[in-house]
Amino acid sequence: MMIRIKTLLICFYLLSSISVWAQNQLGLRASGNLRGLQIGAAVVVDQIRRNIDFKQYNEKIQRDCTVIVTENDFKPTRIWLREGIYNWNETDFLLGATANTIGWAQQNLMKVRGHTLVWPDDRRIPKWLLDQESSITSDKAKLLLSDYIHSVVGRYRGKILWWDVINEAINDTNTTNPLNLRDSFWMRKLGPDFLNFAFQFAQAADPNVKLYYNDYGIESIGLKATRTLNLVNWLRSQGATVHGIGLQWHIDFSRSIVRNDGHYQSAQQFINNQLDISVTELDVTIPTNGGYLIDRADLYKQAIVYRAMLEYAIYFYPKCEALLTWGFTDRYSWLPEYYKNNRGAGLPLDWIYLAKPAFLEMQELMTRVVVDGVYRLSPQLQPDKCLGASQIGINSIVQLYNDECNKTNQKWNITWLGDGTYRFSLQSTQNFVLGTYNASASLGHVQTYNWLDNTNQRWAFSAKGNDIFRIVPQTAWWKVMTTDGTSNVGIVDYFTSKSQHWILTKV
Repeated sequence: MMIRIKTLLICFYLLSSISVWAQNQLGLRASGNLRGLQIGAAVVVDQIRRNIDFKQYNEKIQRDCTVIVTENDFKPTRIWLREGIYNWNETDFLLGATANTIGWAQQNLMKVRGHTLVWPDDRRIPKWLLDQESSITSDKAKLLLSDYIHSVVGRYRGKILWWDVINEAINDTNTTNPLNLRDSFWMRKLGPDFLNFAFQFAQAADPNVKLYYNDYGIESIGLKATRTLNLVNWLRSQGATVHGIGLQWHIDFSRSIVRNDGHYQSAQQFINNQLDISVTELDVTIPTNGGYLIDRADLYKQAIVYRAMLEYAIYFYPKCEALLTWGFTDRYSWLPEYYKNNRGAGLPLDWIYLAKPAFLEMQELMTRVVVDGVYRLSPQLQPDKCLGASQIGINSIVQLYNDECNKTNQKWNITWLGDGTYRFSLQSTQNFVLGTYNASASLGHVQTYNWLDNTNQRWAFSAKGNDIFRIVPQTAWWKVMTTDGTSNVGIVDYFTSKSQHWILTKV
């Protein structure tokens, strides 16, 4: 018994140590912000409300998501209890119950994608509606659809930026239905016009929200992608506004995604038809046995696919508006149950919230924009000056110099740290590094420190042009290192000024 307790304590210590290291990752939210991309994931509101797993669930959402989408909380089967009766508990917690109140999403500066208003599959339609089908006329069905969409979209008007108005309406096999639509309550009552009604009702309820059609199996050129485009063109011919296509991307680790292949052609086809796109439900499965990995090398193959997906999103930016994974940790995923534990582990974080190779590949692609080496740093506003330390030592004042800038205290050895950030060491000694204190204050300070591997000694870059960068502290990545036109250097809010951009010259 004592041996078992000691073993458990050792395991707990090791996991705690690893978790502490993992918390030092810059994160996908900051990385995406620096690259200009919107990165996010599907979440479960009840788990956010309960702040589960010793707060790790919420902390990782806050670290890694600019955009969130609810897995189920906005679906009709969850929210539409009876005619005119709704369950707002989770959605109000997320977004606030009235126009003048806010919820968890706004408190954490999260954008929200609405998913989904209509899922035309009888398994996804409220049971009470199906039970009354024989007594519901076409006119009544249209009125029910109108009331429902106006109630949901109108309640959160201005708080949701995108709505998946229709989800998965096209059948995978050939049917006799117009547009190859699935059979469903809405199709039986209204025919294909239910699609048009749904988009028009949503736009009327919130004229500023972007309206999407969302589906799987359309990420590559093919019949279903063509049918999706036909559906959109028909909707537009009926007077509906469709802004974009949600590409779900439920794939496995063997998928090859390269420039100009069928995946790129499909995206370009939608874009050529004046549609935005978003990656809405990405996961990349690998083989498992009883839910456990068979070969850990598969994690690195998975990482290659995740990196390729991010390259795809970057290529099509800004027409590709966002990249969202369907969940973010393998601890909470639909995949094991769906694949009967023979496939899974499809998300960027593992079962205990540690960053997998897929996470690290995505983070590196967005943040590793400077090659390791020795550099001179000059503000774009004052290119004849350079950043230096007043003396070689701890707590040295960091300022601008206007001499020849060839001294060792005016050159910085910039080194990639593998977590989305870099270390800036004085060329004269690797022991003294650039750091911050009070970085989140209205005016944060910059000075040199003895290297202690702390987060306030780590920096990230955002490329702003050839050899021009925004330089941000890890502890306040939304801010920037700046000058005030004199020799002073500090940390302030970012507002796109040449005084906040730095020229890096390799020496």
